[in-house]
Amino acid sequence: MGKLKTVLLVDDDDTTNFLNKFFLNQLDKNLEVNIALNGREAMEFLMLNAKDILPCLIVLDTNMPVMDGWEFLKSFDQKIGDEIKKKTVVVMMTAVDTDAVVTRALSDPNVSDTAQKPLSDIKFKNLIKKHFS
Repeated sequence: MGKLKTVLLVDDDDTTNFLNKFFLNQLDKNLEVNIALNGREAMEFLMLNAKDILPCLIVLDTNMPVMDGWEFLKSFDQKIGDEIKKKTVVVMMTAVDTDAVVTRALSDPNVSDTAQKPLSDIKFKNLIKKHFS
């Protein structure tokens, strides 16, 4: 993967989104951070903006109303082209970091990693180093 330029945060919790955006901007002030409050909003964002604003990193919560992270992954797999998928790192974020959730997430070919809430600047730094160095 190349340099991290854009991030799409997908979580229904405003506080989590605020903090995650803050941590990311602390690491790189030039990073473009977009927010979707559920999987449907995230899919709409990707369908409308993928050619202009392709997120290099999608941080996806598992549990959300309207369309949860698991439903998003199905839609992402069906509607998003392989060329875009290859350029996007998807990290599943969950408050319940059990072996079952991690195994389920990592069994999806579009998921690159998992992370337990709450994320921090150190966790983001490690994710970025792991996937964008």
